[in-house]
Amino acid sequence: MNFQSWPQRLLVVDVEGNGTNPPDLVEIAPLPVRGGQPDTSTACVEASLRRLGRERLDLCYLHRIDPKMPIEDQLGTLHALKSEGKIGHIGLSKVTSEDIRLAGKYITVAAVQNVLNVRDHFDPALELCRDLGIPYVAYRPLDAGNLVRGPGLEASLSWLLQLGPHVTPIPATSRLSHPAEIVSAVGASGRP
Repeated sequence: MNFQSWPQRLLVVDVEGNGTNPPDLVEIAPLPVRGGQPDTSTACVEASLRRLGRERLDLCYLHRIDPKMPIEDQLGTLHALKSEGKIGHIGLSKVTSEDIRLAGKYITVAAVQNVLNVRDHFDPALELCRDLGIPYVAYRPLDAGNLVRGPGLEASLSWLLQLGPHVTPIPATSRLSHPAEIVSAVGASGRP
């Protein structure tokens, strides 16, 4: 699987709670499931479904595998929610290559989301995802805006896009004008 097989008109907006509701965005991402406590995972998914007015989340990430809890319990909860039809796919965030391999024994890993940008440019999970056909979502691709001033928006996003068809950046933004600038930069740089 790679991002080229996803719908052409897919817009993903990942919003982490700052206490405000963004105006009229096409899609708001679910609350991240942090750690793997079964009650917390279920509560986050249920809250996201209510907040979004949906019956199913297409993709739900387990953020940070809890080392104090068996991974099969953490993933088992999300797998149960998937079996109930509340989650379409399960992804992993802030994980190592070893975490991905271990999780793959219990679930089909639909995507991996880790920090990757021209400053934080080494992540062994990037190659593993390529080899396994897992989409890799690069978050903080602009290093919280610092790379817009340094290497520049287009150069930073172009660097990520040239890493392969399995990679897509998800730049965060605090202004509604920024998404248009980001789309323009991606359009200018294209994908090899």
